[in-house]
Amino acid sequence: MKKYMMALLGTAFILGACGGNDNTEMENEAPANNTNNAEEASGDYDLAEGEELYVGNCQTCHGGDLAGSGSNPSIQGLSYDEVMDAIENGPGSMPSNILTGEDAENVAAWVSEQ
Repeated sequence: MKKYMMALLGTAFILGACGGNDNTEMENEAPANNTNNAEEASGDYDLAEGEELYVGNCQTCHGGDLAGSGSNPSIQGLSYDEVMDAIENGPGSMPSNILTGEDAENVAAWVSEQ
């Protein structure tokens, strides 16, 4: 019985990290003009690493096409700064600081380039 309860709680925790987003502001907000998104950030970015990190950490909720699904918002058209803010602050049910440092910067640069 304990194993069943632990599995149930673990599943609820994992699903809770990506579902139930009550942040309608991000869902309804028009995408920002991202013509210079990579230039908004300073430094050199590893876009290949950013894509790999996105696939491993973000794609489950935001999709391979960044369009989101269900209660998970689309992140298409977001600027570098908007993606960094989301990674750092975790809007809605997204955990804050899901990535940090160069990993977060690489993902933000990659997403803003899409």
